[in-house]
Amino acid sequence: MAEDIKDSSAKDCGGLSTIGPGIGDLISGVPAPIRKNAAKAFGRLCSAAVEYPLALIENAIAERRAESRARVALIDASANQIAEQMRIDPEYARVAAAKYAEKIVRERINVDQVAEMAAADLRSDPQVSASDLAAEEPSISDDWLNAFESEAAHMSSEQMQRLFGKILAGEIRRPASFSIKTVKLMAQLDNQAANLFRLLCSLSISARVPNTNEILDARVVSMGSAAANSLAAYGLSFDALNILHEYGLIISDYNSYSDYRGSVAHNNRVTLPWTYQNVKWAFVQKVGAPEPTALKVHGVAFSRSGRELLPIVDVVPDEAYTAALRDFFDKQGMTPTKVAI
Repeated sequence: MAEDIKDSSAKDCGGLSTIGPGIGDLISGVPAPIRKNAAKAFGRLCSAAVEYPLALIENAIAERRAESRARVALIDASANQIAEQMRIDPEYARVAAAKYAEKIVRERINVDQVAEMAAADLRSDPQVSASDLAAEEPSISDDWLNAFESEAAHMSSEQMQRLFGKILAGEIRRPASFSIKTVKLMAQLDNQAANLFRLLCSLSISARVPNTNEILDARVVSMGSAAANSLAAYGLSFDALNILHEYGLIISDYNSYSDYRGSVAHNNRVTLPWTYQNVKWAFVQKVGAPEPTALKVHGVAFSRSGRELLPIVDVVPDEAYTAALRDFFDKQGMTPTKVAI
């Protein structure tokens, strides 16, 4: 039976023992400071490191059948009907073992493909700073890897595998970047919520710690009151915001604020640039405008999970919102200006 299962899947993966590249191939080209975490994660997740012999599945089924027969032998003759119900049809056991084996192979393929995408992301964009070279990152959590593997095994679409690959790469670079709650939340997103979240990310501004992906604040500037549908013209109606809140991606107050005074440039220098459309910006005070004691920016704020996921989402341009955002800040006496990196 194991040969039949292997043959039926060989055209897709060449058999379970050959799924995915070796661990050495995956970490080749990965920068030294994060190589230890990469080796741990890929060694834990990839079937190239730990094979799952299909024969063990059959043995487990056979043992269960033997236990069933032993129990039947102890039942009084008057309980023939119960004994009959406890016997396992050999054909049923064969089909069950085959289905279970196919499920395992399918899940291992999913995890391997996610791992390959994570490895490619690490090689193309290691994000290793000078400070990272001085000390290794802390070890990636075993509990986190358990939770991630459980969810990644069910990601069969290329889009979701790519996103989970980015999550794994981010966690390898900086452990604790993504909470277990965030991993599970990502796995539960349906197409509607995923598309709304991508739009939310595309319209958002954020304050980030320099040289890291740690996001201190992220929000879509409401330019009015989001609860009163001020963002409806840009695709984020009140109903859309409710969907995002139900998934735990934004907080319940749709018009909260954060002080962006640290993003105001002084003498051509800025302490904390803000990010919009993956570009760094600063606020330049207009000539004659009063010096602000605070720069309160109101809008729809991301939750912790939303902030963690923001860096892995591919944003799309929105010229209408960008123009409205410039006009809004201009009326506040501030000119959004790109920061030279």
